Amino acid sequence: MEFIETMYVKNGNILNLEYHLKRIEKTFKHFKYKNNIKIDNLKNGEYRVRITYNQFGILNIEYFPIKQREFKKFKLVKINFDYAFKYKNRKPLSTLHTKFPDYDEFILIKNHLITDTTISNIAFFTGKEWLTPKYPLLKGTKREELLKKGILKEANIHKSDLKFFKKLALINAILGFREIKDFDIIR
Repeated sequence: MEFIETMYVKNGNILNLEYHLKRIEKTFKHFKYKNNIKIDNLKNGEYRVRITYNQFGILNIEYFPIKQREFKKFKLVKINFDYAFKYKNRKPLSTLHTKFPDYDEFILIKNHLITDTTISNIAFFTGKEWLTPKYPLLKGTKREELLKKGILKEANIHKSDLKFFKKLALINAILGFREIKDFDIIR
């Protein structure tokens, strides 16, 4: 089984490294592998790095430029799969973009609750506080940091709750906390 870890590198430093290492450790512990991952000697600059690894160690390191994407048009999609670990095989997530090419991103619903998007955790602003799903598909590193700092609060969020939110934010290692004020959610 292969896993990935996607990180933002700026001036040769991995942002949020502590949380990435914790997630890698959680993956190794769950699958009863011995953690032998050492992340060092990355090239200097600003980029997205994707490390592919398995129980034996790092298989591949890829470097990508940082690209800005627009997120305006979201589609609600019911799913029935798990993604508790950052698997390299993302086919259940990536097929949505092929199936519905007219949407910028997808808000995933599992067991009647909003979970994530295909590329990020999500949060919604009530007018007073930012709420993030209590049961995301994947506990992202940036999400974990923002919860620890008290910027986000976990909650069960239903589809019917969406009409009460003023704005949403996409959250991941590359986007950071990307607030989106102007958006459409198609049911």
